[in-house]
Amino acid sequence: MKPRILCYDEPTSALDPNLRKEVEKMILSLKKSGLTQLIITHDLNFAENVADQMLKVQPLSED
Repeated sequence: MKPRILCYDEPTSALDPNLRKEVEKMILSLKKSGLTQLIITHDLNFAENVADQMLKVQPLSED
């Protein structure tokens, strides 16, 4: 299987710090290989470490 895009939904949620680092290493390795990845996460530190680009979604105001 050779996917063109991988999508992760909260890949680091409920992981201890060591496993979180392993997931980060795997994602960075895939990034170096040129694979496009979409990561949905609340962990902004993690996102900033692995992202080329970020889209931050904010709640709509109720004005």
